[in-house]
Amino acid sequence: MAGRSKEKEGGRRGRACVVVLGDIGRSPRMQYHALSLANQALLEVDIVACGGSEPHGALLANPSIHLYIMKQWPTARQNLPRILILLLKPLVQFFMLLWFLCVKIPSPDIFVVQNPPSVPTLMAVKWASWLRNSAFVVDWHNFGFTLLGLSLGRNSHFVSLYKWFEKHYGKLADASLCVTRAMQHELAQNWGINATVLYDQPPDFFHPASLEEMHKECL
Repeated sequence: MAGRSKEKEGGRRGRACVVVLGDIGRSPRMQYHALSLANQALLEVDIVACGGSEPHGALLANPSIHLYIMKQWPTARQNLPRILILLLKPLVQFFMLLWFLCVKIPSPDIFVVQNPPSVPTLMAVKWASWLRNSAFVVDWHNFGFTLLGLSLGRNSHFVSLYKWFEKHYGKLADASLCVTRAMQHELAQNWGINATVLYDQPPDFFHPASLEEMHKECL
């Protein structure tokens, strides 16, 4: 995710938005994207994500990176019937994402979104890219419909609908990244999506925790 410095008319620096509908602290690849966009492409970077784990200190200390934390789905609502959760949760998340992407953050030149989750993320980010005249880039980590199928079953109507949304909005991306050659091949052959393989090559500070570091975290 590196590139040249991008200056807009009037001297304004270019801007990117990294979107993760999940715990940003547990998304080292998306943290690395944000750092690369800020340090190598010299962009202002807004991260819209859910809280939970603490992001890396290098990200928090970077003056060009701005973190926006969305509220997560309340645990208490997990007691609702499953069918209501499957319908209500994506709807709430969709409007929450649109609020952050279209109102809370400055208008970006590019959105980079992690997939999965695909619903409602891809739809919300695509709509935001239309409204704000921004590029829309999907970073494919996995296929969301296959993960949903593990819990609902591959023949579930929800899984089929989820796959349709994932494929439809994935094909609307201006560019796609993926983590392996196998995923690149699957996207090209069966989804009609041309993705660029970007292997995980995080900086040195993203490494397995040492025994000393794990001991400190437990104190």
